Amino acid sequence: MLKQVQPRPADPYGYRALLSIALPLIATVGCFSVTLFTDRVLLMWYGPTSSAASISAGNVYWAIACIPVTAMGFTTPLVAAAMGRGLKTSDSESQPHQRNVDKIPGLVWKLIWQSIWITFATLPLFALIGWLSPTLFLAFDHDPNLAAEEATYFRTLLLVAPASMLEAGLTAFFVGRRKTGPIFRTNVASAVLNIFLDVWLIFGGAGVPALGVLGAALATAIAMWFKAAIFAVLIVRSSPSIRSLVEHYRPNRLVIGRILGPGSVLGIQQLIRSSMFSYLMLMIGTASVTGLAATSAAVSLYQLLSIPAIGLATAVTVMIGQSHTSATIHLVRAVVRRSLVFSAGVSLLVVAPLVSFPHWIVEIPLYGVSKDEGDAVRPIAIFLLRFAAAYGVFDITALTLGAVLKGLGTTTPILISTLFASIAALTFGWFGGYASVSQVTHWWSALVIWAATQTICLAVFLVKRGSLARPHG
Repeated sequence: MLKQVQPRPADPYGYRALLSIALPLIATVGCFSVTLFTDRVLLMWYGPTSSAASISAGNVYWAIACIPVTAMGFTTPLVAAAMGRGLKTSDSESQPHQRNVDKIPGLVWKLIWQSIWITFATLPLFALIGWLSPTLFLAFDHDPNLAAEEATYFRTLLLVAPASMLEAGLTAFFVGRRKTGPIFRTNVASAVLNIFLDVWLIFGGAGVPALGVLGAALATAIAMWFKAAIFAVLIVRSSPSIRSLVEHYRPNRLVIGRILGPGSVLGIQQLIRSSMFSYLMLMIGTASVTGLAATSAAVSLYQLLSIPAIGLATAVTVMIGQSHTSATIHLVRAVVRRSLVFSAGVSLLVVAPLVSFPHWIVEIPLYGVSKDEGDAVRPIAIFLLRFAAAYGVFDITALTLGAVLKGLGTTTPILISTLFASIAALTFGWFGGYASVSQVTHWWSALVIWAATQTICLAVFLVKRGSLARPHG
């Protein structure tokens, strides 16, 4: 009698597991990109002043909100690490398997509750900033009409900040447990709702007057709070009992510190990164208006193609966080190698069209541009796509290495790498000789140097981590 061969269990840290986490997150990022694109296009149709107000006020909003929102995102690796303690290796320590995968540790509930308390604690601060906002934009000597629309959009958009913080904390409950399907479905529903509300509130209808930028901001706020509410309902339904849900509700300073300590470092790093990128774009615009338009086309294409890298980074953080607290050091290193292989694959998918078909894909952002403007921008944009490809390789690699470090529970190296890279790029930009080349090319070179330096620094930190020893406690 033939012996029945048992199927080999799926490796919870293999390529398939990584892809199963990443794909819904990639689709989620795509939903966000569609929402942002729709907002900008509809406001442009409503009026150029409204569109300009949304861009400038939106950048100011993110400068204020990025630290608390990004800080809350560190809840995800903490949940992943807590769930990792529910995993164990087999006797051979070569084939890990999950134990009690659906059992939710008490620390996870504590983390979710603390994310809620942190969000509530920031409400007075956002209210104060909103109260001061009318004078904020007038201080920049903007046209009074533009400043009024900027203040309206900014003040209303502040309603989104606590919802974004809450979302970052609540989604950690799902992402940290590798359950990304609910996140995808909820984001699709939120994106559809936002588009519907955009059309209705911006242009008016059914008894509602045209609200312009106010309508766009309200649509975003309603959609974001809708999303947070759905996640809250799903979490309540995931709880085995009311007791397990509420027994960890009390504020816990230790757990709050575990979120805000490393999380705030990530928030500051994100602020520096955003400011540095904005500064380099400003310098390109100072050098040439046409160069800035070509840069906008090249950057838009890169951002569109690099959407998978963001979902991959979150998946890497989760798998590193779980394996770091549940498996052997050899397995953690294997997960790092697999993550870098995936990162190389994503980089190839991004770079290939930028280098191989630049004349074709450049027509996407230039669609609808007048012939004269297109003829002026097109050759520069095609040339800059080579720089965008080089920037993309380093940027995606740095994103993956940063995700590994977050999964290991350390964020300071990410901040130090961004600071060092910014100093290197600014030094090159200010003191590098560019008399023989165009200033647009020069500042794009600074952008590539910035991304490359971050990658090198993060790699050095990761190598110095050496044994990748597990954290205590």
